[in-house]
Amino acid sequence: MMRLLAAALLAALVAAPAVVSAQNQTSLVVQVPTEPPGLDLTSNPSSAIAAVVFDNVQEGLIKIDRTGKMVPWLAERSYTSDNKNYTFFLRKGVRFSNGREMKAADVKFALDRAVNPETKHPYRVQYEAIQDVIVKDDYTVTVALKKVDATFLYTMARQGSVIYPREAVDSLKSQPIGTGPFTVSEWVRGDRIVLLRNKDYWVKGLPKLDRVVFRFIADPNSTLAAIKSGDIDVSAFGIGPESVDELKKDARFQVIVGDTTNDVTLSMNNSKKPFSDPRVRLAITHAINKEEVLKGAMFGYGKILGSNVDPTNPYFVDVSKRVPYDPAKAKKLLAEAGYPNGFEAVFKVAPQYYYTVRSAEVIVSQLAKVGIRASIQQIEWGQWLAQVFCLAPCQNPDYDMSIIGHAEAFDIGNFANPKYYFRWDSAAFQKLYQDSQVTVDEKKRKDLYVKMQEMLADEAPAVWLYMHPRLVVTKKGVTGIWKDLPLPVLDLSEVAWQK
Repeated sequence: MMRLLAAALLAALVAAPAVVSAQNQTSLVVQVPTEPPGLDLTSNPSSAIAAVVFDNVQEGLIKIDRTGKMVPWLAERSYTSDNKNYTFFLRKGVRFSNGREMKAADVKFALDRAVNPETKHPYRVQYEAIQDVIVKDDYTVTVALKKVDATFLYTMARQGSVIYPREAVDSLKSQPIGTGPFTVSEWVRGDRIVLLRNKDYWVKGLPKLDRVVFRFIADPNSTLAAIKSGDIDVSAFGIGPESVDELKKDARFQVIVGDTTNDVTLSMNNSKKPFSDPRVRLAITHAINKEEVLKGAMFGYGKILGSNVDPTNPYFVDVSKRVPYDPAKAKKLLAEAGYPNGFEAVFKVAPQYYYTVRSAEVIVSQLAKVGIRASIQQIEWGQWLAQVFCLAPCQNPDYDMSIIGHAEAFDIGNFANPKYYFRWDSAAFQKLYQDSQVTVDEKKRKDLYVKMQEMLADEAPAVWLYMHPRLVVTKKGVTGIWKDLPLPVLDLSEVAWQK
């Protein structure tokens, strides 16, 4: 006790060389920038939900590990002979946190619900190939597809494919039940979400922590102050890139810099003028100096993009130079489209994510040089989801342009969906995507992905700015944090304090 009191007094006088957890070495306080709008992965696409729930509270049949590989998870193995009928053999003895054993009927319920249009699953398009889900016995279930779907197994590893018990479906938004290493213990709105160790977790020896507290801190400066004062142990998604070099030199912390699937995208409402004209969209792309945006918004951290396929994707091809920075070309295209004097437009951005406003500020000044008079309107995250992303009951997106990071991996299909909030409707692109979905030959499938990336660059339904880097700061002694994010997940199952 005397040693702990002495340490506390010393910390009050000078900066300690190493600071232990605010609670103890079985607890962790994690900063996240945004409070989730709910905790139901099957009703809302927000990555803020995934950060808390996915692979921490709820899990899928298959998991994407820290290297980006698919590994068997709730299903110990799967089998297909025709790429249309997939049989999953479930692990025995896996229990939901409500105490009941997970059975094949739960898998059927979750997938049937994802397919059902009445449930308004945010990723329903990913499940459209499913024709039937057949329970063979308590631990064997077969998913029959209408047609070959080359991404089906990957879809089973996504956040929308978590398995949960039928009897808990009505409580998913506030008290999700799953098979994960943690359970939701407390949600103090506007402040924190607390997870506790699932003592009956099926993976032996995990999790290594007894308690995790997610603190909602949006402002990078406030996040920096919280990590320096010891109020948080980990800044997962909120440290400003301008602080990285400083923190690297501070012996109290460790800084993790990695890659993500988070593609920071300037969206345009393709369903309204002038953005319905590809010449205008290309003009906007030519008017943007992405290197300058990356420097101004991210202090150079990150990677320039030319499409929504990021460098972590095995089908990635660099098309970032296909529509280069060229203000003269931008002015010419605007004149050809009937806007020789430019036009006015509004960026609707959610300031909860610091990079949105920073990127928009740089781009507004760049667009002004070609005659586009853009302004910035900052709106709350819930308003952004309702107006820009156009969550139901919204019928038509209410925006001109916006900026947000799209964290989902393998999400090129969004551009084959004319109802997605970009509202881009290209029959040619939709055909390429449909062909890619039924092509299981890797070389042929990659060729189709190359064509899609080139078409996205040439048609410019959006402007892909940069890959948001993985920037994590932890106190010394925290281990098990993933370096790269192959999915929008904050898997804390193996995180611990070094002994």
